[in-house]
Amino acid sequence: MDGATKPKRVVVSDDAVPFVARGGRVFSKLVLRADPDVSPGDEVLVLDRNDRVITVAKAY
Repeated sequence: MDGATKPKRVVVSDDAVPFVARGGRVFSKLVLRADPDVSPGDEVLVLDRNDRVITVAKAY
C-alpha cells in the first residue's frame, strides 16, 4: 500500500471474519461499513467490528 495515502477501510460482520481470515472473499451482504471512496481495484484494509485488521484485499 502507498504510504503517502490513508488506507481505505472495509468493516465486515463477525460471521465473515473466520472465512475472510482464511483467504475467502468478502461478499457485500457481510460488509457493515466501508469508506465511501472505495473503487474497484483499490487495495483496502478489511477490519472486524473492533477495528482489528483481518487482511488486505483488492476491491472489485
